[in-house]
Amino acid sequence: MADLDAGDLAARRVTLLGGLVNLVLIAVKASGGLLYGSIALLADALHSLTDLISDVVVYVAVKFGSAEADENHPYGHRRFETIASLAVGLLVIATGVGLILETARRLQSQEWLTPDSPAIGIAVFAIVTKEALYHITVRIADRHARPILKANAVHHRTDSLSSVAVLFGLGAAMAGISSGDLLAALVVGLLFLHGGWGILAEALLELSEAAVDESTHARMLDTILATGGVEDVHVLKTKTVGGLIFAEAHVQVHPHISVTQGHEIAHRAMHRVLKAVPRMEDITIHIDPEDDDDAPVHLPDSFRLEQEIRTVWAEATDDAPLLDVTLHLLGVGVTAVMCCAAAIPDTTVHLGRTAVAAIEAVDAVEIRSPR
Repeated sequence: MADLDAGDLAARRVTLLGGLVNLVLIAVKASGGLLYGSIALLADALHSLTDLISDVVVYVAVKFGSAEADENHPYGHRRFETIASLAVGLLVIATGVGLILETARRLQSQEWLTPDSPAIGIAVFAIVTKEALYHITVRIADRHARPILKANAVHHRTDSLSSVAVLFGLGAAMAGISSGDLLAALVVGLLFLHGGWGILAEALLELSEAAVDESTHARMLDTILATGGVEDVHVLKTKTVGGLIFAEAHVQVHPHISVTQGHEIAHRAMHRVLKAVPRMEDITIHIDPEDDDDAPVHLPDSFRLEQEIRTVWAEATDDAPLLDVTLHLLGVGVTAVMCCAAAIPDTTVHLGRTAVAAIEAVDAVEIRSPR
């Protein structure tokens, strides 16, 4: 297991805080609902229970998600957090459906009670507590770019809003509207559905490997294009895993530069993007000599072509030394650049050039020598 970074440590701490708060609220709401005859408070206690379960799921997910990449998980373990968000969303939705069905049954059979006034104080306490917890959690989620904490914060906010509904329902019941408490419980159930669907939708979006938002994509693209040596970018693919961004880019450079120069340009562009985008975890940059994305061309086997060139050269020049062969394989054709020894007579070089130029796959020939 990797050492905890600041984000992992903050995520664990705020999740533990949320769990402790939810334990207190479950006890207070459930006791108040039973003592003061409020179905809405009991429903709200159920909401806090799902919050507590959510905290446990989030804590476990953050713990496993912080593990380093391994052979089976080359992109790390952050996907555990996405799966946990999915589980939290499903849990919230299932609880909301159950609560709505039970409340509807009670409304239809007119099984309602008039709560006692102390229940209002419990609702106010729950609102203040969960709203504070929401703001603490969402601030840490934004600071460390952790979608799973944002999902948990939404759950806290839903609990706070449900307590607001309970407060109005209790007030209505005490004002003589007998069904007010049950109507408040029904609103709590609807809030479950709304909050759960929001969490579920975001998790499903990430599991489908959706791209980053437009502004982040534009920043990445501009950063790569501003890198010296980069002529164009014709592919930029992105995805998120547990709030971290992974990307792949096809970068166009001058077609006649060396492999090592292209490698250096790619590394420089990669480091610039990692520095410019805070949530950027890794980017793979593929170097292209031209834009072949729209109309890819069939390129010859460069290894076999080089062997053929060396064979034809040797036969035409009676084994004159050929120091090096460089092939530029482009959509417009193949250029063979050959470096031969300075001592070779010009007539021999001409014979070699003519023989190589006759190869069907070769479109142009350049001869260079160290002299």
